[in-house]
Amino acid sequence: MLNKNQEELQKIIEYRFNDIKVLNVALTHKSCITEAEKRDYNGRMEFLGDSILSAIVAETLYLKYPYESEGKLSQLKAQIVSTPNLSNWAREINLGIYVFLGKNENTNEARIKDSLLCDVFEAVIGAIYLDGGFGSAKKFVLKFLNNQKEILITDYKSRLQEVVQSVYKELPKYAIIKEVGPDHDKKFEAVVCVNDKFLGKGIGNSKKESHQSAAKQAMKNLNRSVIKIKI
Repeated sequence: MLNKNQEELQKIIEYRFNDIKVLNVALTHKSCITEAEKRDYNGRMEFLGDSILSAIVAETLYLKYPYESEGKLSQLKAQIVSTPNLSNWAREINLGIYVFLGKNENTNEARIKDSLLCDVFEAVIGAIYLDGGFGSAKKFVLKFLNNQKEILITDYKSRLQEVVQSVYKELPKYAIIKEVGPDHDKKFEAVVCVNDKFLGKGIGNSKKESHQSAAKQAMKNLNRSVIKIKI
């Protein structure tokens, strides 16, 4: 039997699940796995959704920009599937309020974190794919993608690589120097260097995020501004 939140969310995402248990897994954060015998959470579904999303975005960009290079297409794709962009999509449908969180994580602050929103959004894509197939997942993603006219280029890691290669003829190197916090809310601190020269440092909720944060600081240190691209 559906509860009010499940009914509401299905109306918002414009997809009705044949098996509501699939949606429940997509909305279950790993902080719940030790409570109330909830043994399944959305980690695996997030992994699947990430791959489905990448395929949909890649196909869309390939067809929309027939004369762009693979490098430009890769840059656009990286921005669209980035944590900041996906978390913004999740906010458009207030996805955070529907997530099942453990007692220690159940706060308003946790529900608006970019990392949590991004993960749940990808898990919902995976859930729709499992329940209704690729076409249903594609319809859900395109609703957001087709409404996005401009994206902020925040793939600092790719941009830093271009700058560093042009100046130093070497690739920047990243290293995780610190990990703090419990497994379900771990923080990573990373540094980026080239030829043993320190360029920047950053913190994130994943190694990927910490690398981006370090690259962002490095770009600021190199006085490179953020740019926008129309899509």
